[in-house]
Amino acid sequence: MNPLLQAALEYASHGWYVFPCVPGAKNPLTSHGVYDATTNPEQISSWWERWPTANVAVACGEKSGITVVDVDENCEEWLEKLPKTLTQKTPSGGYHAFYQYCSLVGNSVRSRDGIDIRNTGGYVLLPPSCSSNLCIYNWPSGWEPANLWEFPEWLIPETNHVICPKAPLDVHTRSAAATDVLGRASLYLAECDPAIQGCGGHNKLLYAADRMVNGFLLTDQQAYDILAKEFNPRCIPPWDLTSQKDERDFRRKISEARKNAGQHEPGWLLQTSSDVPQAVEGLFGKLRSKDLHGSTNCNEAAAIHEQKRDLHGLCSPPGLLGEICQWMNETALIQQPLLSLGSALTFLGAILGRKVMDTLGSRTNLYCMGVAPSSAGKNHAITCIRNLCSEALCTQLLGGEYVASDAAIEERMAKSPSTLFLWDEIGYLLSHIRSGVSKNHAQVISMLMKLYSSASSMYLGREYADKDRQRVIIQPCCCIYGTATPESFACGLSPDQLQDGWLSRCLVFYSKDRPAKQRDLKGLAYPSRSLVEKVKQLYEWKPEWPNESAVRQLIMPDRDGAYQEKPPYQITIPETKKATEIFCDFDNETVKLGDKNPQLACLWKKGEENARRIALIMAASSFGCDGCCIDGDIANYSTNLVRFLLESFIENIVPEISENEIARRKQKIVRLIQESKKGITRNELTKRTRWVTGGDRAKLLDDLVSSGEVAMDLTEEGPRFRIV
Repeated sequence: MNPLLQAALEYASHGWYVFPCVPGAKNPLTSHGVYDATTNPEQISSWWERWPTANVAVACGEKSGITVVDVDENCEEWLEKLPKTLTQKTPSGGYHAFYQYCSLVGNSVRSRDGIDIRNTGGYVLLPPSCSSNLCIYNWPSGWEPANLWEFPEWLIPETNHVICPKAPLDVHTRSAAATDVLGRASLYLAECDPAIQGCGGHNKLLYAADRMVNGFLLTDQQAYDILAKEFNPRCIPPWDLTSQKDERDFRRKISEARKNAGQHEPGWLLQTSSDVPQAVEGLFGKLRSKDLHGSTNCNEAAAIHEQKRDLHGLCSPPGLLGEICQWMNETALIQQPLLSLGSALTFLGAILGRKVMDTLGSRTNLYCMGVAPSSAGKNHAITCIRNLCSEALCTQLLGGEYVASDAAIEERMAKSPSTLFLWDEIGYLLSHIRSGVSKNHAQVISMLMKLYSSASSMYLGREYADKDRQRVIIQPCCCIYGTATPESFACGLSPDQLQDGWLSRCLVFYSKDRPAKQRDLKGLAYPSRSLVEKVKQLYEWKPEWPNESAVRQLIMPDRDGAYQEKPPYQITIPETKKATEIFCDFDNETVKLGDKNPQLACLWKKGEENARRIALIMAASSFGCDGCCIDGDIANYSTNLVRFLLESFIENIVPEISENEIARRKQKIVRLIQESKKGITRNELTKRTRWVTGGDRAKLLDDLVSSGEVAMDLTEEGPRFRIV
């Protein structure tokens, strides 16, 4: 038997809840991560049959009856002070000491320097799991789960209240902690979204700091202490507060929060009777208040929260979509899981085009953009899609690689109403369209917007004197996957497009990293026969009208009373009540987010619509179209993904969008000055702005100084520029 599966089953037989993680890593392979952990042998066997080399992880806390003390590699003196208990050695050289479950400590709370706690909501890997360098976890003295010592009392915080955001707080704990300001602040902070790098992390810290200093009127030092102890450990990655740079950055957010007080009255959180936030804004929006207060399953609410934090979970969807993503990642020299997901979604959306719809009439057409730095592996996903189309004999699905004009796209869609366009370096195309140089490209964006909105009805092309030239396309399914660098993509966008609906129709899969190359590739970018057959079967499947009389009930004929083609019959994929509730909650959330920031309201408008399209693709492709439905898990996944993509786009791309090239260059200079905490000298700025001439650089700096955005100080080193 597979030793990893055998170990997982052995742990489960003793009541430890286990789940699979990425081979050589700690990222969960299941959608809900630690909250999918189980002792069910059938489920465990199914996981390791799908991922035979997956690491084995155990869910800590009440469920498994364990609380784990994580001792750093350079702190073995702590291990000597801890009560002797079941202990494993980690590949990094540290230790995990397993104790009986203790309800008085939270998860990932640093109790002492060099010691972390893993409790409810947390997990650790178990032998024979291995790290990225193939070092294996091991039990130095064997595995005896019955010999667990009680959790050491000296590691229990004096406040004795749980600060883990994923575990429900009982009434007695809430009452005890709420009797003082710090206790109430702690409870509030536990419900705030953590900061995640690349996903609005600094804004999340600023939000939490604002609630501490303005909502609870804590001093700067009190706010720093509680944020450092209870908020920072949950961040991904945490600020390294032993580093002067990170500590200054962390403290500066507290100062900014106090300086830029919000619309609430000072101390408003002291005046409410609630000890948890009623509306916690954050990276992933709000958990429903009924989930926060326990009127529904608290484990479910915690699972939702954990999934939202777990980018790996978003990039590892179930079913055929997940299989395509996994194949792309395994064959990529440079892995870009988020870009693989975007390309796979548009590919399946094109295959399912004009075949399925949901109960509200949503279709499967998507416009997805894969944005990543130069030479960061953007093209691999496009190569994979082309190879998969070739192997599955569905190359007719693919449109041209380049855009000659809007008329060319219209003609292509008229011939093949379900088409996938794979456009590399789409940023340059968007810049060309924005420049207005070519009349042939002037109407491309406008036409794509109409195609997007016409998927459930018909697209009427431009009017000609010769009526035979007009294109009438019944329920077009135009799917686009384009790639670009962040800079070229932002250059192709204008501030007006934040309002006109074009960008709300696009889902931007943004990756800021350039991962290291993986040398141990699992084959070339060609799919397995099993994957090819599944795609081929889905492509060749075509629903048939139940009878001819039903044809006339779907779409009205054209102006001459005749159809240019027989309307396609589309199966309606039902959804559960839970899914409907999730979509409605998400729609309400996006409306409120738009109300708070009207400039970005249009971006959120189609949030539910895009989430429904993703859910429809997942349901129809993952389980077959006979008897499938959009359930709560699929609705959760799709809304979480859209929320994540929009937050990422707003944080990383929107600030780069400018009116013109001069404004864009000013923004770049301002960012360079911001990165230097003490300001930057003219010589250093010159070295870092070789992309502009000396004369233009001087003009840009003069404008910035004159407008008050930048200050210039005269020093012994010469002029030094800083942000005002």
